[in-house]
Amino acid sequence: AALGEGSPPRARLPESHPTRRAMDGRHSDVLGVPSSRVSDVHGISDGLSTARPSFASGARTPRGGAMHFEEGDVVWTPSTKHGFRTSTIVSIQNDSYIVETRDDENPAAGGQSTVRRDEVRPFFDYGPEKTWADNTAMVHLDDANILDNIRRRYHRDEIYTYTANVLLAVNPYKSLPGMYSQEKVGEYRNKSLGSMPPHPYSIADTAYRHLLRQRQNQALVISGESGAGKTETAKVTMHYLTQVSRTDAAVGGQIQERIINSNPILESFGNASTVRNQNSSRFGKYNEMFFNPVGSLMYAGIRTYLLESSRVVQQQQGERNFHVFYEMLAGLNEEYLEETLQLDASGYYRLLHGGGAPRLVPGSPEALREKRKFEELTKAMGTFVSPEEHKEFWELVAALIHLGEVQFMEIGGGASGGGGGDCTPVRQHGSISMSPLEGSPTSQATTEAGGGDAKVQVHPDSTDSLTQAAFLLGILQGGLEQALIYKEMNVKGRSTIFCPRTHQQAVQTQQSIIKILYKRLFDKIVERINETSAGKADMCAGQESRYSSIGTLDIYGFERLGTNSFEQLCINLANERLQQFFIEEVLEAEQRVYEEEGLRIQRFPLPNNQPVVVGIQSVMGILDEHSLRSSRGLVREGAEADMKFCEHVHRNLIEGRRESPIMSLRMNAKAAREGTAMKANEGFQVRHYAGDVTYQTKGWIDKNNDALVPEVESLLDDSNRALVRGMADRNRMQAASTKDSVSHKYLGNLNELLATLKQCSVHYIRCFNPNDNKEAGTFFNQCVLEQVIQCGTVELVKIMHHGFPNRCFLKDLRERFASLLPPDFERYKDGEFMEAVMLAFEIDQCEWTLGNRRLFLKAGQLLVLESLLEQGGGVPQDLLRRIRLHFAKRKLRSIVAKAKVLRMWLRSNRKNRVRTLVTHLSKAIFIYVRSMRWLAKTRARISPPQPEAAAVAAAPEPEVAPVAVPAVVAPVAPPSPPPRCQEELELFNLTAVRVIKQSTQQMFVACNTWEQPAYSNFFASDMDMRKPIGDTTLKMWQRDSTENILYHDGKDVVCARLDPKAFVLGELTDPRTAGLDDVRLVDVHMSGQAFPLNSLPREYEMPAITCMCQDRANRRDFATCDDNKMVSVWRWLGTDAAEPQKFATKVVSGCLPGFDEIHAMCFLSEDVLPRRITDKSGKGLAMLLSQNGQLTIMVCTMYQGSHHIECIVAVDVPLDDVVPVAQSDGSRPVQDVEICFFTTTHSERLLTLGGGVVGGHAIFRLFEVQVDAQENLRLVLVEDPETKEQPIECFLGTPGLCITSLLNLPKPNLWSLGPDEEHCFGLPRRIPGEYDWLIFGDNKGTLYGFKLNHLDGGRYEAEDRASGRFRRSTHTEGVAIKHLVGCYGEEHNSHHKEVQRSCLPYSVFMNKVALSNKTFYSLGEDGILLTWNLHSDGWRCSSNSHFQREDVVSTHCSRLVPNILVRYDKASGSFQCHDTAKNRQARNSVAGGA
Repeated sequence: AALGEGSPPRARLPESHPTRRAMDGRHSDVLGVPSSRVSDVHGISDGLSTARPSFASGARTPRGGAMHFEEGDVVWTPSTKHGFRTSTIVSIQNDSYIVETRDDENPAAGGQSTVRRDEVRPFFDYGPEKTWADNTAMVHLDDANILDNIRRRYHRDEIYTYTANVLLAVNPYKSLPGMYSQEKVGEYRNKSLGSMPPHPYSIADTAYRHLLRQRQNQALVISGESGAGKTETAKVTMHYLTQVSRTDAAVGGQIQERIINSNPILESFGNASTVRNQNSSRFGKYNEMFFNPVGSLMYAGIRTYLLESSRVVQQQQGERNFHVFYEMLAGLNEEYLEETLQLDASGYYRLLHGGGAPRLVPGSPEALREKRKFEELTKAMGTFVSPEEHKEFWELVAALIHLGEVQFMEIGGGASGGGGGDCTPVRQHGSISMSPLEGSPTSQATTEAGGGDAKVQVHPDSTDSLTQAAFLLGILQGGLEQALIYKEMNVKGRSTIFCPRTHQQAVQTQQSIIKILYKRLFDKIVERINETSAGKADMCAGQESRYSSIGTLDIYGFERLGTNSFEQLCINLANERLQQFFIEEVLEAEQRVYEEEGLRIQRFPLPNNQPVVVGIQSVMGILDEHSLRSSRGLVREGAEADMKFCEHVHRNLIEGRRESPIMSLRMNAKAAREGTAMKANEGFQVRHYAGDVTYQTKGWIDKNNDALVPEVESLLDDSNRALVRGMADRNRMQAASTKDSVSHKYLGNLNELLATLKQCSVHYIRCFNPNDNKEAGTFFNQCVLEQVIQCGTVELVKIMHHGFPNRCFLKDLRERFASLLPPDFERYKDGEFMEAVMLAFEIDQCEWTLGNRRLFLKAGQLLVLESLLEQGGGVPQDLLRRIRLHFAKRKLRSIVAKAKVLRMWLRSNRKNRVRTLVTHLSKAIFIYVRSMRWLAKTRARISPPQPEAAAVAAAPEPEVAPVAVPAVVAPVAPPSPPPRCQEELELFNLTAVRVIKQSTQQMFVACNTWEQPAYSNFFASDMDMRKPIGDTTLKMWQRDSTENILYHDGKDVVCARLDPKAFVLGELTDPRTAGLDDVRLVDVHMSGQAFPLNSLPREYEMPAITCMCQDRANRRDFATCDDNKMVSVWRWLGTDAAEPQKFATKVVSGCLPGFDEIHAMCFLSEDVLPRRITDKSGKGLAMLLSQNGQLTIMVCTMYQGSHHIECIVAVDVPLDDVVPVAQSDGSRPVQDVEICFFTTTHSERLLTLGGGVVGGHAIFRLFEVQVDAQENLRLVLVEDPETKEQPIECFLGTPGLCITSLLNLPKPNLWSLGPDEEHCFGLPRRIPGEYDWLIFGDNKGTLYGFKLNHLDGGRYEAEDRASGRFRRSTHTEGVAIKHLVGCYGEEHNSHHKEVQRSCLPYSVFMNKVALSNKTFYSLGEDGILLTWNLHSDGWRCSSNSHFQREDVVSTHCSRLVPNILVRYDKASGSFQCHDTAKNRQARNSVAGGA
């Protein structure tokens, strides 16, 4: 906090004191990488106490200003040879300095020069012997000082340096005794990062300890250019991990042996000699080591990326092919090599020596070295490959060498001008052009549409090579030669046509075969290594999720060569993505530290690599397009096709775009004059993070081809060699596609790699090459500086300009600096004490800040603190007094502010309490008054005054709307009761009805609003009909949402949370319980909270819930009735596992009807309610009641805080041929009636009631919801006015029948007539208009389907041809069907298309989604679950599962994951999931096999 006007003066140190000079020399323009760990004050203090500030360096930083220097200051200035060198400022100009440069190696090279201000770096003299283990401990942290510190340490054989938690490694090009010994392993074990000198062991140990503590996968990203030592560093880290893992000695030894033996194999087949590195990895690899929860190494695996397969057929000058070729020639038995493989160890081969590599000389040191390497290779391969398979590998490698020797010559029309059928070789500069393997051009020709004579043939000198290649590959020579010379085309309806290839096409086919066979051989080796390294892991299927891994990524770094081609573009794209990932990870880690400490630090500006990445991916997309057209013969071959591709890139990505990272070529005037400059259509430039790179596009279309022609795939598939036959890809024996391109696979591998890294905690090691000559002890400053810039270290330093690289614990600092202040300051807290120290000694407040537990310092400020400690000077008493006064005033202001807040809170709380009490009192009075009015009306209705007999006879019955089956009638309200026989009337008046609900268990599904994704607002605000929601966004929303399962058992309401991740991502462990958790008991009528099971206090009592229903229009609204006959309408909010105290429900309305018992309830849709109700946001609720033995339906309107009874209708029960049960107390006889369902149809216009009379007939009643002209709501019974029959009653007339279940489905889209059968259920015909589709299940195992048409004028028609019994039912006869369950789809993403078509927010759609009209499930009491699907000939069923009898008491389909059927298992008392999609897949696979 600033001291303000009354701040005390700061203590001044003498101008000559080193601390004063250091304080004046502090800078804030360039800062370091922030450390994710705490710098050890004690470890850094020793170095700080010996540092000597440069008295010649008088750089000063005004508060909040930019750095500037004065005359005589010593600074770093740029140098093309040394990177940076020390200079002295002679004079200062407006935007530059004139400096005097010193060159100790060449004094004559010194002199004065002018440099820009932004090129100058501050210099601080630490002494000739002082170096820093961590760059962040230096006074100045910039590229010049980092380079100088790395150089000093390198010359002292300290090749490792930290920059925060990033390890920088410089290749020493020599052995360092004791650096990687067993003793070193013990020294670094269980040591914190920074407590020991920098070493890869420390990074590996940190990853191992994080793995055990956090149970999170770790990754070591090792990057650097070729020759920087990445591969060796990866070996060091993996060696350490195998040593420290808690693995059994025998098992660990086997795993270590496999890991160690895999390195020589991968180096031989994947490494090559380049101009900068004799053992350069030409592929990226990700080594994974899997550990169990206790840290034991279980098995290992390797994933490879981006093999440079083009190197097999072409190398740059001075480079070699992959090592395995030369090692095989030098190491194989001479007899086997010459007689079987037909190779000469000292011979010249184009694949091996085309780049200028020398031949092997028997007995030479090079040949002996290659022979030793081959012995190591064969020994290592013995771990993974049998001796018999060794020969197959060598034969395949030899076959590639022979195939590379094949040359082609044109038939006629050659360079010599010969015609006719004479064969003339293609010539260049007077010599025979053997193939493009030597880089010579070929002639341009056009492929003919039909067959024809060959245009090229195999040169006679190459026939033996072709024969030997075919023999070693195990294929026919004629077939191979034909594939090289002719292109096979299959025309539909015609025979196969053989089109002759041009010379260029023949060579391209030859190169493609060699490249792809070698790449597949490499993949086969990696696959074999992984299979063997997994060991017993294959026997532990399903346990991989319990293992955590540490991966080591070894991938080549940024490349900028003299000629950059397609390979460099791919490599640099990977480095762009990795660099962006690196910066984001480090920044996020630093930002988390600041947030934990409560610092208000502005978020750092983040460089955006996305335009570069998108630009390169666009280039690759254009390249894929041209490659596909070239593979289909739609464009010309050769350089012209590459130029067309480059022109396409310029046209789409460069022209008219100023800020595009893809740029046109910059013409060099000298090269243009000499004729060596590239043309505009031969390349382009890309602005990378490490600088601009020029790419030459010649040959890119050919390099992008990664598919063999189908005829070659067929040849490989027919090979008599098992290894070659196993490399054939039968899926590629068709036409080529963009998926076969190198760029397409490359982008897929890169995305897979980054997805793996994002799931890991990443640690970084940056490797540097000290010189280009591979010399030990030589450090080229400019060479290392370029790598420091390219790896992003300097860029990261610039990003962290406003950060605090040094941080120390306040408690430790107080112990060390306690002597600087008097003893009475001990009463202050640690933060206040250190603030007093910083204020007392005039340390700029811009250079430090206080956190909750740490003091954060800019670069170099720790030196100031250490110098203060050495000085130990006292502080004037007047200054101490003013500091005490400053803290006292601040404390007083804090107390006053807290008192004001407390007073405001008390005042506001008092007002809120009064307001709440008044509101509750008003509601109570309102409810009381309305209840008393309702009670008086009800008493008058129940016990009216006795009327005269004539009045009783004239009392009308409830109105009914008739319907005939199949006649069409209009509703009529007769003035008198329906005619009944005298005996029936007497029985009806004397018999009481007792309702028995068949099943009190119910299950509902509702969205969990507490756990909806925050980006759901995007759907509501940015919805555009022209831009449908993407599948990825919907999948993300579905994955991150949850829903609640509510189960009512007749007494309590229990909820569970369903998380769809296990089903959407396919991470199932136990499919029955996956995704279900957080089971709670819901108090819906009192507190509205959901309590975890077994956590409810004993004294807490909740009323029993007797019935429950859900609003179909809004699935979050429910209605319940308790044992006190209290009805409540409430809204489900959801549950939050992180905050259990959140309310789960919100009460909307309530009422107390006053009847004997409420049996069932259902909501009425807003579409059938009068406007007087909907305008006030009222809800219609129909209740099935009992009063004095009479069954009644009451319709009530529920408002916020009130309710209104709309109408009451009596329900008559048919008692024909039923003997009621006499009561012992002499009261009326009682007849038991089963009520199985009470709900509205899908059209919402009809209210259905169904069940059966015990021992009698089935009950089915339909009531139409009507609104008259006065907007009065009423229920009208639907029946035939003449026969008094209810709809579908003719189908349900069997004695003893009971309708046990009902399902209302939306109307199907297609209708057709079923077979001519009396009670059949086929697919009815398409009928326009509105209708309801009802499906019933009875107590005898039969299913019925009925179609009730809604006609004009309020009439109805039950269509008998579209109604009746299901003709295909596999339920057990005589066993009741207790559940009919509708579903919302058959796959987990079935509803995505509906969301896209509706353009509704996902959460809104899920609350209103309708049932599927093509699928439903039926569950019998014996546990048989059937799936019914709608087909053209009717409904078909299949048995999905068979549950235990009476275990499953309630089921419901999930709306969030439509293929999941949630059930409640009574036996185990648990919720379970049933994945119907998996059962359907299993049935389909069985049916397909049959």
